[in-house]
Amino acid sequence: ATVFGRNLGRPRMASGALVDAAVQWLVQVGDLNLGSVVLFFDKVKGAEMPLNKKPKQGQSSQVRVRHILLKHRECKNTVDKVRNKQVKRTRGEAERLLRAVLEQCASDPTKKTTFTQRCKEISECQTSLSAGDLAGDLGWLKLGKGKFGPAFDAAALALQVGQLSDLVDSDQGIHIILRSA
Repeated sequence: ATVFGRNLGRPRMASGALVDAAVQWLVQVGDLNLGSVVLFFDKVKGAEMPLNKKPKQGQSSQVRVRHILLKHRECKNTVDKVRNKQVKRTRGEAERLLRAVLEQCASDPTKKTTFTQRCKEISECQTSLSAGDLAGDLGWLKLGKGKFGPAFDAAALALQVGQLSDLVDSDQGIHIILRSA
């Protein structure tokens, strides 16, 4: 219940946290034969919207977003252009690192401070080199015009101002998106 409460609206985050918890438990008991199936239901009959989220009044045609990008071995381009080195991590390792960032941001009421700090530390997009609170800033993103693909655009446009996305896949890697305007 704790995992679901902390990760409400982020199914990839919740499923990863559940698998991590299962692995830790199985290591303690000595059984490493792990298998998992995680299901999420998008709509639950009778479920109400959380109090901290306002209902959407219709999606914007453009939003301003910031992101943290982690590449992995399966990416189209596996070179970290910020640090000029080849990326060797697996998809699972990249997801684990980004889940930790989401957890840290969840404990920061404004999210901006933690997001900016972690973006500068780990993001593999050159936008992470921007000064101050502009680290990771992609500017204004228009529907269908983003460079990261339709899944990224859809996730960004669905966010409320100040809200963090779940983990989002693109050809470039795995992202966390923060809507800034």
